Amino acid sequence: MSRLKDLQEQRNGLAAKMTEELKKQAAADATAETRSASQAEWNKLDAAQEQIAVEIRAIQKQDALDAELRSTREMAAIDPAAAAAAAAAANAGKLVTDEQYRASFFAHMRDMSGSKAHLAAMGRKGINRFRVNDEQKRWLQEYRSTDSNAQAAGTQSLSYTELTSGGAFVPAGFVYDVDIATKYYCPFLDNNVCRVLETSTGNLLPYPTANDTAEQAGILAENTSDTEQPITVGVVNFGAYKFSTRIIRVSLELLQDSAFDFEGFIKQQFAIRLGRAYEQYFTTGTGSAQPTGIATAVLASGATPVVATGSSSNDGVGTSSGTVGTNDLIALEHSVDPTYRRGAKFILHDKSLQKLKQLLDKYGRPLWVPGLASNAPDTILGYNYVIDQQLNQIGTAGAGAVVLFGDLQKFIIRKVKDLQILRLDERYAEYGQVGFIGFARVDSNLVDAGTHPINSLSQHS
Repeated sequence: MSRLKDLQEQRNGLAAKMTEELKKQAAADATAETRSASQAEWNKLDAAQEQIAVEIRAIQKQDALDAELRSTREMAAIDPAAAAAAAAAANAGKLVTDEQYRASFFAHMRDMSGSKAHLAAMGRKGINRFRVNDEQKRWLQEYRSTDSNAQAAGTQSLSYTELTSGGAFVPAGFVYDVDIATKYYCPFLDNNVCRVLETSTGNLLPYPTANDTAEQAGILAENTSDTEQPITVGVVNFGAYKFSTRIIRVSLELLQDSAFDFEGFIKQQFAIRLGRAYEQYFTTGTGSAQPTGIATAVLASGATPVVATGSSSNDGVGTSSGTVGTNDLIALEHSVDPTYRRGAKFILHDKSLQKLKQLLDKYGRPLWVPGLASNAPDTILGYNYVIDQQLNQIGTAGAGAVVLFGDLQKFIIRKVKDLQILRLDERYAEYGQVGFIGFARVDSNLVDAGTHPINSLSQHS
């Protein structure tokens, strides 16, 4: 913990020096040479604090993992008999562990000819723990009703055509790991940012909305009947658009090489491809044959965008065109009802963040402040922010909305749980390669009943 505290103090010190460099640039007597040298020093300090921030996040992640392991050990200490019984059951083949389950799945993906043996060895309880979609559930039910001998023996015949043609039931742990990795490329999937609804099927999902802001309770006299006041109810429909990772080709030599981290390779590629696609469509998706992106939904919601006047209000010398100042961000903040400012966040491109980090208000205070306490996030004007690389950048010619602000929990992502992986054996057989492809189904939209929980800031033309 002392190391973490030392790093946080170092980062805070660097942030203070960055502020001093910005003040040098804003000084009335600053020369062009002074400003250039000060900017170079600021860039150097910024790179140093970013490097420390990476180390801080790594320590915090490790602390969280250690806490989880301690919790597991403590539970075993509280009830050692139960822990021993579970271990004995696993050794007896009555319980399939996550490690055995996962190993069997990837053995299946490496070697299709041995997939039945691998999966059958896991027993019925093992196959039951696979994440399955509706069609696969039907196959499983058919098996249960026809293979009574296998049920009695605790084995699995696996007579499904899908397993021999390339499909695979995906381990829940693998799906979870891909989800976690995908969040790195698409922060919207973090429930602390947006609301993520996971459903077991992809049927149309109607989400109700209600706008009762114009009404309030009243005083009623004794022996007096009240009047009716209906609530205006609407609905936002969520579908499930199918996203493909595209085909990943792997040589037979790599598949057969036990030193090759096949699981890590597939996990990383699926996460990168899905994450980048999600971020694009969750930001700028049109809603026509694709998800509705947050920028698209905010502009279509009827909220009046805030148009920036520029950074000249900060230092008196900045231009209005293509810049954003403190007053612009404050105007954006107050364009959202106070109800939605509790826990609100900014969304902006990383290059836009870089520009805001170089802004001081009229009193010489920075808009960007690094988090000081353990796990405390960096803030802009006291609010957390989210980096979205698909949003327009401040300073880009013709850019529309460059910063979004509001209650991001009103932007909902619908996600069908099943991640389907297919192995393509015959397609690349002549090259001595095997193809892998993954499918996921998602949708997104803003739930706005007319109260506009999120608004946008556009650049001055």
